[in-house]
Amino acid sequence: MKAGALGVCAEAGLTVALVAAIERGVNEDEVGDVLRFGLAHPAVRSVAYQPVTHAGRHFEFDPRTRLTNSDIIHSIVEQTGGALVASDFFPVPCCFPTCRSVTYLLVEGETVVPIPRVLRVEDYLDYVTNRVLPDPAIRGALERLWSASAVAGSGSVAAQLTCATCAIELPPGVSDVTAKAFMVVIQDFQDPYTLNVKQLMKCCVEQLTPDGRLIPFCAYNSVGYREQVRASLTGVDVLGAVPNARELLPIIRVGPHGSKVAAEATNGGWPAPARNVGSSL
Repeated sequence: MKAGALGVCAEAGLTVALVAAIERGVNEDEVGDVLRFGLAHPAVRSVAYQPVTHAGRHFEFDPRTRLTNSDIIHSIVEQTGGALVASDFFPVPCCFPTCRSVTYLLVEGETVVPIPRVLRVEDYLDYVTNRVLPDPAIRGALERLWSASAVAGSGSVAAQLTCATCAIELPPGVSDVTAKAFMVVIQDFQDPYTLNVKQLMKCCVEQLTPDGRLIPFCAYNSVGYREQVRASLTGVDVLGAVPNARELLPIIRVGPHGSKVAAEATNGGWPAPARNVGSSL
């Protein structure tokens, strides 16, 4: 069914981003296959890898063995036979360096050329971030390319790539950037074990709540804000959610909204709430 949907998108000229959640011991060995599939499919213009965030519902896990962006990048390098290398990826400037990494590829048949091979991205990113009056065209192009809002295959990205590479002699046959640009993103989200206030302060992915607050995505899903909002919208009290690490399994129950919660069993009735990592703020 999913393959059929991708085929329909290709026929309609719609571009698709494949998003794969990657968990150690589950599918980390399929990172290269996902990328190869995306590169070969006419509808796919980007692949996003997300190391599994251990908040809400997920497999049992050991927080000491969680995957990171670096793990995914090295898996891509190993599973593509070095067609991509670690230096092809750059952190997105708008957020914390360990949150999101991205590269762009120019694809012509079986030939794949990472943009950082023909454009010294680090030089231009430094020009963007550390100068008082950077060139507006270069600044605008790179800020949008290496940002959390970039969408591969769009006309805007094509224009940005054209601008960013206007002084570069590209390989032959890559003038049609819209059809040949491919984005690879690795996005890590924090969980209760890795929550870092400094990272939250630089977050560029926000959750808008009904009362008008903008809450960093990782905080919203890891420290109780989601439970607060659910309770306010449904009128049903939501117990504090916890990550279901193996050590916590004896005290974990399924709450009324499906999240894992920590609680003490009481005479076969609904568990009484207990203080835990995910208590509502």
